[in-house]
Amino acid sequence: MSIDSTAAVIVTYAPNILDLNRLVNSLSTQVRQIYIIDNGSLMPTGLDQLDSVDLTSLPNNMGIAYGQNIGLLKAINDGFIDFVIFDQDSLPSETMISDLFSARIQALKAGIKVAAVGPVHIDQDNLSESTFIDTSQKVLKKIIPRIFLDMGAHFAKCDFLISSGCLISKDSLDIIGYMEDGLFIDCVDIEWGFRALDRGLHCIAAFDAKMYHKIGEIPLKLLGRELTTHSPVRHYYFYRNVYQLLKRPYVPYCWKRHTLIKSTIQAFVFSLFLSPRLDHFKSILKGICHGLTNKNGKYE
Repeated sequence: MSIDSTAAVIVTYAPNILDLNRLVNSLSTQVRQIYIIDNGSLMPTGLDQLDSVDLTSLPNNMGIAYGQNIGLLKAINDGFIDFVIFDQDSLPSETMISDLFSARIQALKAGIKVAAVGPVHIDQDNLSESTFIDTSQKVLKKIIPRIFLDMGAHFAKCDFLISSGCLISKDSLDIIGYMEDGLFIDCVDIEWGFRALDRGLHCIAAFDAKMYHKIGEIPLKLLGRELTTHSPVRHYYFYRNVYQLLKRPYVPYCWKRHTLIKSTIQAFVFSLFLSPRLDHFKSILKGICHGLTNKNGKYE
């Protein structure tokens, strides 16, 4: 549980180099080694010349799960036992990784078998804080960090974590397994969290750990609310993978019910109000059909 045993894995695709440099600089004092796995987007030279950076350029875009697995395996082969996964547009606080370790130690002392520990994500646009999901009582409950902190709680068990910023140990990977690369991008972290729960390990929300993160594209404003949006192809992956998870026996029923209702409503909203409407409709419909027929891999 130290910098010397900890590596960061960053998966990139056509990254903003200024943002990526900022992330690398932030991590350089928090981990021993940084592995960048680029998904076929012709990364510029320079980053790979830093002693603490190991750059792997894949010839094609193989998806975020595949890239994460490549980075994790490289880190394990180099002797690391703890790993923190990042997206290219994330920015951790100066103490985020030590805060994650602190939360893990507290959870382990409480007798919890830990799968991974994740920070509170702060949206770069509106500064809102992420919430977490708990279905342990057979109903879907939202965990709001500031409420728990006000009660003196610095961590809580949850069902899954946003993968960016997650602290994962080799021991937990040995039990749970790696990311499901057939999902390609969306719901990879959700599936892994539910798989961990099925094997008796818990994801931990660390309320003192903070990370800035870009979530989605320009939000859709409707009836006084802002809905997170993505491109049509991302909506394809989301709906395809959600409909696959709806069939998995280890995914809690209350999550399935909540997600099916919410995603159905959003499908109508996006198809009616999010430009280009027809493209979103076609992508969502195709995603649902491919999810029902168990199609995996890259969008074709």
